[in-house]
Amino acid sequence: MTLVACTCPHCGGEVKMEDTLATGFCTYCGRQIINDKAIVGDIKVKMDRTSEVVNILRLAKYSMYDGDLYGAQALLGKAMQMDADNADVWYMDAVFDKKNAKNDIIRAKSLKSYGVFTEEDMNSYKTLTRSGGQGLFITCTIITFFSIFFSVPFAIIFEKFYLIPIIMFCGMLLTVLSAVNMMRLKKKNVPIPSPRNEMDDEMRQAIKDELRKQ
Repeated sequence: MTLVACTCPHCGGEVKMEDTLATGFCTYCGRQIINDKAIVGDIKVKMDRTSEVVNILRLAKYSMYDGDLYGAQALLGKAMQMDADNADVWYMDAVFDKKNAKNDIIRAKSLKSYGVFTEEDMNSYKTLTRSGGQGLFITCTIITFFSIFFSVPFAIIFEKFYLIPIIMFCGMLLTVLSAVNMMRLKKKNVPIPSPRNEMDDEMRQAIKDELRKQ
């Protein structure tokens, strides 16, 4: 029997374990660690944190549906630090990081999935952003253009010149408001809200309680 020095991935404390043991507990924080191989020195020990990652992803998804963008991103970052080799984190990241969304999706397709945040979940966000913001902006721009175009000859024929600045102002205001709405949707990127019920709240609290124990 030989003792090996391992670094606890939770608290960073140096723990001595038998080289024949597959698992053990940190003498400092009491949490479980896995001795995958006879790893010594400053190399951290590998461990299975699947359940913890899944719970964090679930909370992140809840936050997204509540419109808590920053809370969801913080939870996603934590999940990525713990386990970046799963599809869920990259599909979720594709929602927040539009510039690298294509690469995130390609990467996600080659990884295992926990089934918490799938490609279908990601698509629900993209659909809302495109249809809800850009469509309204384009429609308002077209309406404004034709309103101004026809208001000039109408005002000249009927000698109602005061209508020209009024129509132009209303059209420009409509376009600006639609543009602001489009930018708001792109920034928040909030999907169609799902119905909330007591079961959702109970499950969320159960996940939080489980995370505190881990």
